[in-house]
Amino acid sequence: MKALFFWEESGLSLDRGNPYGGLLARAMANHGVELLPGYPEQLSDAWLEENRGEVDVLHLHWPHFLYQTTALSGRVSHCADLIGRLARARLLGYKVVWTMHNLYPHESDSRDLDRLARLAITQIASAVIVHCNYARDLVKQHFFRDSGVFVIPHGHFVDPYANTVSQAEARAKLNIPKDRFVYLFFGNVRPNKGVEHLLDAFTNISGEDDVLLLAAKVYSDYGSSLVDLVAGKSQRINVHASSFFGNDELQLYFNASNAVVLPFVDILTSGSVITALSFIRPVVVPAMGCLPELVDDAVGVLYEPRERGSLEKAMSVIKTRTLESYEQGIRLRLQMLDWDPIAQLTLEAYQR
Repeated sequence: MKALFFWEESGLSLDRGNPYGGLLARAMANHGVELLPGYPEQLSDAWLEENRGEVDVLHLHWPHFLYQTTALSGRVSHCADLIGRLARARLLGYKVVWTMHNLYPHESDSRDLDRLARLAITQIASAVIVHCNYARDLVKQHFFRDSGVFVIPHGHFVDPYANTVSQAEARAKLNIPKDRFVYLFFGNVRPNKGVEHLLDAFTNISGEDDVLLLAAKVYSDYGSSLVDLVAGKSQRINVHASSFFGNDELQLYFNASNAVVLPFVDILTSGSVITALSFIRPVVVPAMGCLPELVDDAVGVLYEPRERGSLEKAMSVIKTRTLESYEQGIRLRLQMLDWDPIAQLTLEAYQR
């Protein structure tokens, strides 16, 4: 079986982007599935006709990237073309599978169009994949589909990231005293990540022995402005900003930390939480989206985002526990996120 995996411009690389696609491709190969990187031009009428019978599955992930243009009129036209070609692909015998990583794009000024696109794709798809039961309910509620929806976990990221640097070595390289309690935020700085809430919470609860380490991926004016505001504000806030962090860099930030705080204001599935657990780091996250099905007391602290002071309380609670006390729980959770059974379930979705 061959499947086109519409993921990122870097394809299914394990070292130039989100490794999810590459890790799944590696696991799927053990089940007789050749997962190939898919690109928009492969959804043309000519390509679909020419490769009929050669490729079995078209696996979508971020539909809005397939019709995104600057002008709204162009977006509408591209979206209509996309839906038409996916419908034609089904008539030609292709399977169409969509993994719903989020309900809607986090940064979009055309929500009505995004809804129509996702509604159409959900109805066209031979199968829909989600990462938790809550997301399955959302598919039914928003897109009116309750059959052929597969709940398949998001796999761990243990393998692609180097993890040989000790906490002491990482802190020395980042100029952080070894006796500090370090809260880490790692990820893209954009409005749904709630970095402003983290800064306020840290200011409210932190003591002289606390450090907030921000490893900020910055690719927008919003992110640049926030990082510029924070930089130099406090000696206890350690800021490292870049548009890209290499795989070998991640271990410095995660291994320097005691806990990872990800105060989302809008989220369904989080690769950042998966990454933190893959480095055996407990997390502080809101009880939102798929997170309550992934995070419990064994791997971190959940907080109620609508309750005033709940983030501060959660950050204080996690400080009372050691890394060692979380290790067994996190390792057991990672076993549940192994890629081989995920590949088997994905194959079942492909075969529907």
